[in-house]
Amino acid sequence: MMNKLALRNACRLWKDYLHYFLTLCMITALIFSFHSLLFSKDIYEMIHFGENGELSTAGIMLVIFMTVSTAAILIIVAWLINYMTRFILEKRSREFAVYLLSGMKKKQISSLYMKENFCLGIFALLAGLLLGSGLQQILFFVFYKSIGKNYRIDMEISATGIFLTIILYGACFMAALFRNKTKFSGMEIIGLINMDKQNETVNEKRNSLWQWLFFISAGNILLLYFLIFTGRMTKWTAAFEMIGLLFTFYCFYLGLSAFLMNYIKNKGNLIYDRNCLFLMRQFSSKTQNTCFVLGTLSLLFMFALTGSSLALMLSDYQNKQLDVEYPFDIIIISDNTENDFSNEEAIIKENTTPQTILKYCVYQNGTNDMVDYLYQNLRLFSDKDRNPVMAEGRKTVAYYDYDVYMGITDYNSLRKMLGLTPAALQDGQYFIHMPNRVYQEIKDKNIQPQNSLHTGLDFAGFQTEGFAQNGHNGTDFLLVVPDEKLAEMKKYFSLMAVMANGNVPENLSEYLYESAGKTRGYDELSDYIKIGSEELFLMPAAIQVKSREVLELKFLMSALSFPLFYTGLVFLCVAFTVLSVQQLSDSNKYKFRYQILNKLGMGKRKIRKIVAKQLFFYYLCPVILSAAISAVFILYAGRQFVAYTGIRTEWILYFCISLVSFVGIYILYYAITYYQFYKNIEP
Repeated sequence: MMNKLALRNACRLWKDYLHYFLTLCMITALIFSFHSLLFSKDIYEMIHFGENGELSTAGIMLVIFMTVSTAAILIIVAWLINYMTRFILEKRSREFAVYLLSGMKKKQISSLYMKENFCLGIFALLAGLLLGSGLQQILFFVFYKSIGKNYRIDMEISATGIFLTIILYGACFMAALFRNKTKFSGMEIIGLINMDKQNETVNEKRNSLWQWLFFISAGNILLLYFLIFTGRMTKWTAAFEMIGLLFTFYCFYLGLSAFLMNYIKNKGNLIYDRNCLFLMRQFSSKTQNTCFVLGTLSLLFMFALTGSSLALMLSDYQNKQLDVEYPFDIIIISDNTENDFSNEEAIIKENTTPQTILKYCVYQNGTNDMVDYLYQNLRLFSDKDRNPVMAEGRKTVAYYDYDVYMGITDYNSLRKMLGLTPAALQDGQYFIHMPNRVYQEIKDKNIQPQNSLHTGLDFAGFQTEGFAQNGHNGTDFLLVVPDEKLAEMKKYFSLMAVMANGNVPENLSEYLYESAGKTRGYDELSDYIKIGSEELFLMPAAIQVKSREVLELKFLMSALSFPLFYTGLVFLCVAFTVLSVQQLSDSNKYKFRYQILNKLGMGKRKIRKIVAKQLFFYYLCPVILSAAISAVFILYAGRQFVAYTGIRTEWILYFCISLVSFVGIYILYYAITYYQFYKNIEP
């Protein structure tokens, strides 16, 4: 009997709380599809290398970010389930009171409540797993497309993904149920009867004081914009602003409510405009009583907008940076200056068709003036806001012990391989080739490093094309000199650069490492392989095969962007669900207010307009606050991209794309909520 009643009530529950049920389904589907991606056979092969199956750099990043994302999502999902189960308990409190009056024991009612919600959770879990199996294919297709690989439909069901989904989802759900079961056990009949009739309490005594929270919160946001636009953001001001933003999110709405209350009390002119008094009173009382919930929702919205915008920026960075970092199909470096690369050449010819092969040397002259100059002038090494210990640690791995040189003939041969116009260098001249990122940072400084070599040589300018300067053709710089100057220098290390006809197999990298008696990875780097001042994604290696390195870099970028999209979408669904459920709760709680308006002569059309405006303002408030704060974060991130990479990303465009997508979901939830709200209060 009790089991049938529980099942019947569960079926009724999912219809009454469709937003909640659909959100649980969507979250379950996302958790399952993303974990299926992580534990799929193809992804496993991509993120592991070597006989021991060691995780690659991209694999480690993927695991870390997926773990962090999952932890954040679990916290939010647990909060959602706890909020909703408490909400359902509140709405059904009078029903449970009737059960008690009919002779049922609290233990029986509590068990019934647990079974109902358990059934609802099982339905949502099964529907989510079914939806996730289809979403999994879409996710795999997008992921493979992002890393430049073809995907064939494969209905692979990950047992590990299902197991983790059930465990994570079940832990959140059961924890929330038991918490609300404990709360129910301590309630009496009179409390249950009046639980759904509790009016919002409005404290007007402190409004004069609390309204300043609104102005302080707005001022803190303006201060954040000022610090970003003026470039005055330091680690100390950043720490101060983070604390200030937490204050802003949770005190903004309390201050806004108090401000509106005072405005009404002081009989502001706007309250006499149509139905503004009713709307202001409704909105201010609601925001005061739900300021914590609204603050949390604003945080979720902010994370969703910021995360999706950053993901788009990372994708843009990936596409622009690849040709800069890896212009050659294959490049190999050796500290043996007499190395003729005969073994490597033979392996390359066995596995692909070389178009051009160039073997050459980089030279040193026993000087390090250019190295010292960059140590003194690059932000990474000289910024006082950075940890000096870390900066000193980077110096030991950033540059070679001596300045690096190349003759103009080899230099132009490399440019020809890349399809670049040969550079002209007159007798008695030299120029510097460096990444655009470094050039942008020092271009306005007086740079004509004078050492023993440059005596009698005139500085001829800069070249900034992509030139494999992540350890091979120098790090951050390369001094190009007339060939006759090389006779005065010592060979520093030897290299071989290759451009191929057609595709180069990804596993060629493993063959070359095996021939050299090394394992692919970055632990094989010797002291002669340096990393320069690049801070975002470091891929230095003695042997670089473009097809393999590009795949890993794309994988790494996807490992960052996908969890951001994943987390942002979940946060968005949770936030809109809570907003919608709150409003639908009000529709039942305050139905009598709209009935009074109707009896006073207000028609159904005007009531619909009031409902539309009320929902619009309540939905809009957290959206505006989160958009204002996330915009400045994206602005800051865009500026950092330029500072550290020299690459400009269209941060405004990506933020607008995220915001438009955000608004699209907003309109959908708003429309559904409006329809159900008016249906509930219809006179």
